[in-house]
Amino acid sequence: MSLNHFCDRERLHEAFAGKSVAIVGSGPGVLKNDPGFVDSHDVVVRVNNYKTSAQAGKRTDVFYSYFGNAVKKTARELKADGVTLCISKLPNGKVVDSPWHEKRKKLHGIDYRWVYEKRRNWWFCDTFVPSVDDLREKMSILDGHMPTTGFAAISDVLSCAPRYVYLTGFDFFQSMTHNVNEAWKPGDPTDPIGHDAELERIWIRDNCARLPIGMDEQMIQAMKCQVAPDQHLVRAALNRQESIRIRNERLRLRRRGLS
Repeated sequence: MSLNHFCDRERLHEAFAGKSVAIVGSGPGVLKNDPGFVDSHDVVVRVNNYKTSAQAGKRTDVFYSYFGNAVKKTARELKADGVTLCISKLPNGKVVDSPWHEKRKKLHGIDYRWVYEKRRNWWFCDTFVPSVDDLREKMSILDGHMPTTGFAAISDVLSCAPRYVYLTGFDFFQSMTHNVNEAWKPGDPTDPIGHDAELERIWIRDNCARLPIGMDEQMIQAMKCQVAPDQHLVRAALNRQESIRIRNERLRLRRRGLS
């Protein structure tokens, strides 16, 4: 697929508008979901080197990534998992001027054309590539810092008028774990545009009451505040999770011959 075949933002709205969406991050909180709950949403979004399980869910409709060298998912794997839409965090261009990056010969951290050159023949489905201004807008609400892939995914999905968004696997690296069970190492603290997970946490904390979002228990604890999004949406999600829990318990008892 050439860059000429990449889709526009209208495709994102078609994917998310009016739907319940689960965005699955890479933190260990995903392991605390009841089996079947994540997959009960209309759309399931997973990021980077995601791992599936009974608790994290098995479905993957949308793959959201920065598509850098550390992302190991292959097109074959993603197609097998059911992915029909890819969304990139990074634009096909230079985002900022940074003497820090230029001095250290780390231009790949500010100019992302290399991603699309390297993956020119990789794309296999509809793929949305943001504009330079799209990424700059996300950076502007984080005081100029680069959003994590998870935060960028949350931002893009919320911009498409979903009915409800469930966030799981996000603890702002407080667990020092990513890819569910792997040690996470922070980047160079002198990088002027490096990730700032605390700013991301604060933004979600300050805006969650007006947004149609719910969170897993670990994320709520990481917020360090009482989360109070739209209560009828929360009740609907909790009722669905309880129904799934009851169904799973009945299946377990049936297998044991107790019902």
